[in-house]
Amino acid sequence: MQDSRAPQSIDPEVLSAALAEPERLAAYLSQGTGPGGQVQGEQPEFVRVAVLTRAAPAAVQAAGEAWLAAAEALGVGPLRRIEAIELVAPTPGTAWAGMPADRRAALLRRGLTSLVALAPEVGVFHINDEFGAGMLLRLQSGAATGESRLDARLLEHMVFAALTYRLLTHAGEAVVVTAANDGTWSSRQVFPEHAAVWRRALISAPSEAVVGLGLAGLAEALVWATATRRGRAEVAAGPGVIATAIAEAEAELKPRSTNLLRERPGGGN
Repeated sequence: MQDSRAPQSIDPEVLSAALAEPERLAAYLSQGTGPGGQVQGEQPEFVRVAVLTRAAPAAVQAAGEAWLAAAEALGVGPLRRIEAIELVAPTPGTAWAGMPADRRAALLRRGLTSLVALAPEVGVFHINDEFGAGMLLRLQSGAATGESRLDARLLEHMVFAALTYRLLTHAGEAVVVTAANDGTWSSRQVFPEHAAVWRRALISAPSEAVVGLGLAGLAEALVWATATRRGRAEVAAGPGVIATAIAEAEAELKPRSTNLLRERPGGGN
């Protein structure tokens, strides 16, 4: 994998036009959960997902707006976006923590309905520290001390490499978009020349402006809740209605999930 180039600004309308091309594949890439959010002493795990869809941007936008409207109708909001992890394991003291569990479960189901309707595939990148050969533990330690480490860049490139192989099984170029931490619009070349990726770039955009990123966040939260030790423990210790909604989501997502660490062109899981 080549070194990343410095980010360049991108016009939001250019991105919108690229996503709107007929039969264009969009890959909405979540931001990743772990290892910084782990409890010290836990074996770290890391989850990041790519929601792959050829749905028209207008359909994705309508689904996102309907999800936000459902949240507002339940007394949360108005919101610019929904942090799906808060539906699963809300942060104490937040509005989500004060919402009855059955309402959070209803919002999870509402979001899941949109996700499965729009996205025929969810690519999953999930590793623990046995796979990472100590990398995640070093990252966890660095997050606790505020130190930046080369391992963070290595982990990022592992995700890009895994996604590169998966996208080669699809026709045409994919537009790969992730949420911008600073709310800006930028393009950074992180993919190799042979990658089936528009401009070989990772596009970063405000999550509230690209609704598909909300679906990626939901998919990541559901994978975290069902595939990681900490996620399963949080769900088991929480309300039964949330556990039921998560179990339903797992059954819905299983047939459309692909393991990015196993997928290769022409191969299967």
